[in-house]
Amino acid sequence: MVDRVEVGLAIKEVAADSLAEELELRPGDAIEALNGQPVRDPIDFRFNFGEENIELRVRRGEELLVYEIEKDPDDDLGVTFEDMPILKCDNKCVFCFLHQMPKKLRKTLYYQDDDYRLSFLHGAYVTLTNLSEEEFDRIVDQRLSPLYVSVHATDPDIRGRLLGRTGPVDVLERLDFLISKGILIHTQVVYCPGLNDGVHLDKTITDLDARYPDVVSLGVVPLGLTQFRKNLPDLAPVTREGCREVLAQIHAHQDRFLDEFGRRFVYAGDEMYLQSEQETPSSDRYDGFPLIENGIGMVRRFLDDFETGLEGFRASMPTGKVSLVTGMLGKRFVGPMAARLNRLPGLSVDVIPVRNDFLGHGITVSGLLSGEDILKTLRNAALESDRVILPPNCVNHEGFFLDDLCPDDLSQAVGRPVQIGTYSLIDSILMPGDRSPSVSGSSVDHPYIASHQNP
Repeated sequence: MVDRVEVGLAIKEVAADSLAEELELRPGDAIEALNGQPVRDPIDFRFNFGEENIELRVRRGEELLVYEIEKDPDDDLGVTFEDMPILKCDNKCVFCFLHQMPKKLRKTLYYQDDDYRLSFLHGAYVTLTNLSEEEFDRIVDQRLSPLYVSVHATDPDIRGRLLGRTGPVDVLERLDFLISKGILIHTQVVYCPGLNDGVHLDKTITDLDARYPDVVSLGVVPLGLTQFRKNLPDLAPVTREGCREVLAQIHAHQDRFLDEFGRRFVYAGDEMYLQSEQETPSSDRYDGFPLIENGIGMVRRFLDDFETGLEGFRASMPTGKVSLVTGMLGKRFVGPMAARLNRLPGLSVDVIPVRNDFLGHGITVSGLLSGEDILKTLRNAALESDRVILPPNCVNHEGFFLDDLCPDDLSQAVGRPVQIGTYSLIDSILMPGDRSPSVSGSSVDHPYIASHQNP
């Protein structure tokens, strides 16, 4: 975590028979400039490496090496890079989940990032509060679009309070600058009862929809409160009634936007429908699922995939007993799906909801389950199944739970295969009992960034 991005992109590996090997580049060498332009990260590298004639400046210890290269525009250097340092957040958001984590977990769980490059590369939401004029210019010059911006409230005083600042923090001026330069923006509000709801939410929605289509979308997701909120501002929990009120607001705006824009523009997080005990909207209400990576429409996609997969399921249906692990919210839609599967001959599917003792019972999503809580629940369930399938979002890209346990630890403890499923329930059940799908990071689809250089 760093306060500012420095020049120098370190090489991690050099591919065999590559241009880099021909130049005798080595792991540890740092690329500092291409054609006189500084290189700070893979975005800079890809943006400047597409020319036919390249001057490559490399730092090796105290030595500066300069290479003159003639190549085809599509030729790659043939290296992978070390992970780039990430810009730190300079806010103290009153709802920040990282401030509510228990101690002594792995370091990466406490990284409080606010990096516009991760916003562009991976759809991470940023506040735009820690950017210099130079970094705004870079966003424009390199066309880092779209960006994903945490707005929370367009009223500067309320936004300042939410971000933990001592004064007002305007966001519309910064959005307007980026919009004027052709940058598209997806926005987000973390719903905090009593702070940015009611008339304040209406104002935020109205201010942002006035900038459509440059502001492409707005997602409204609920805050999460753990049992480790100590010496932090008092916040009201999200309730069923509160979710219903916010959903009524959002639906009213959606109806207006559908008439004006032909799409709904503002969307509510899946948790709000589940917690309010309302039916998950049909797929057409998500307008192509622009915010699915932010947990908006994932349940509907999951349900639709189940319906599609069920049609051809009988031909390849396995027999035996399967246990499906989910969070307390997930049981509301996984349970009825399992009931339908149990009508098929030779297959028994039971659902095991896990209560979150690790972070607190107010945390009800499967993505924040610990291995310890899952294991304790499995032991108390008197398992009769042949194998256990876990939701894919409860482990990180390396296959670890929040508490550093892994599925193999659970398998050994309960004496049967414990697998990581997929986002398709049918595919998860059809998966062979001796393996899980490989866990990998997200890919990047952009002309400046190759997938193997995804940081």
